[in-house]
Amino acid sequence: MQISDLIAGIAPSPTIAGAAKAREMRAAGQDVLSFAIGEPDFGTPANIIAAAERAMAEQKTKYTPAGGIPELKKAICEAQERDLGLQYEPSQVVVSNGGKHALMNIWRTLLNPGDEVIMFAPYWVSYPEQVRLTGAKTVPIITSGANDFQPDLDEVGAAITPNTKALLINSPSNPQRRGVYR
Repeated sequence: MQISDLIAGIAPSPTIAGAAKAREMRAAGQDVLSFAIGEPDFGTPANIIAAAERAMAEQKTKYTPAGGIPELKKAICEAQERDLGLQYEPSQVVVSNGGKHALMNIWRTLLNPGDEVIMFAPYWVSYPEQVRLTGAKTVPIITSGANDFQPDLDEVGAAITPNTKALLINSPSNPQRRGVYR
C-alpha cells in the first residue's frame, strides 16, 4: 500500500533524527546531552501513578468527551485563575494530547489552501509541516537572541496580507519554566 502524495511530501522530523543520532552516539560510548526530544529525565511521579491506578480501579477507562473531561476543564480554569489571575469557563477550555496536537486541530479547523500563517522563528520544527498539510503556507519572521527574540513589528506588519489567517506566537521554552503548571 502506498501512502498519499501529501504525506509522502512531509519532511522527516529533525527532532526524531537528532534523538536517533544521540542514541547512536551513546551506544558508541560517547557522553551525549541531547536536546532533541522533550522527554523528562525522571520517572513518572508516584502521585500520578497512584491516580492512574485509582482511575482504572474505578473503571474510568471509557472514551472521554473530545474537548476534555469536565472535572479536568474545571481544574484548569481554577489553576489559571489561581496562578495567572485569568478567568475562563470550562466551555472555553479544550484539552489535547499536547501543544502539537492542539495546533494541528486548530490548523485543520481554520486553514484552507492558500492561507498564510505568520510564525516567529525559532519555532518547533513540526509547525510549518502541520500548516503545509492544510495547503496553507508559513511566513517566517526571524528573531534572534540579540534582541531577546522580539519580532520586528515593521516586519510583522509587512508580512500581513489578505491571505494571513493566523499569527503563531511561540516560545522555544515550556510553560514549566515559570512554575505555572504543577
